[in-house]
Amino acid sequence: MRFEEYLGTIKPGESVLIEHTSLSKHPVIFHLIGTNYGWNNMLVIDIIDSLMPILRWLSISGTSVPDNIARIKVGGTSQWGRVILEVDPHKDPGIFLSRFIQKLRERYSKNPGTVTLILNPERLIPLQNNNRRFILALSNLASAFIGNSKRITFYFVNREMVEGMYLALLEEAFTRVLIVKNDGRVLIAKSPHLEEEGMSLEI
Repeated sequence: MRFEEYLGTIKPGESVLIEHTSLSKHPVIFHLIGTNYGWNNMLVIDIIDSLMPILRWLSISGTSVPDNIARIKVGGTSQWGRVILEVDPHKDPGIFLSRFIQKLRERYSKNPGTVTLILNPERLIPLQNNNRRFILALSNLASAFIGNSKRITFYFVNREMVEGMYLALLEEAFTRVLIVKNDGRVLIAKSPHLEEEGMSLEI
């Protein structure tokens, strides 16, 4: 099965973890998600300019991405996209997470059918000195919207950079876990349909 076909089996309310490496073809996954669901339905949560390498890779490969996608800017310097909220992750984490949750709730209530792409939230953890309480708060935030039928969320996490406890908490909570291999395959590691686990998707 091809990855774009598999996207059609994901239901509203699900959260999908996409584990990748620095060398994997996760920019293609990003583009397939946007193309499949429609760029107007996208909300990109960009952690410290994680989006920029993806956009540069796609541009050099000849693939275009609309530049008016809704974006929550969490640190970084890029002004790309239609920034609907900017937060400073270096400041008090409680204030940062509170503003973040409030904006998400507002966005989902006003825009049902939103598809959220969260890019590399693991980059926030070193900013808080790998604090275990922050890791728990961040993972609780990730699972807070599971079951909300007004959205689907894809979390892109770099397996080579992520703190082990955080990755384990996400894998445990999320409905699906997809692993992007360096050879271009996408392994289904977790699914609500047990017969799918262990299957590979083509991109």
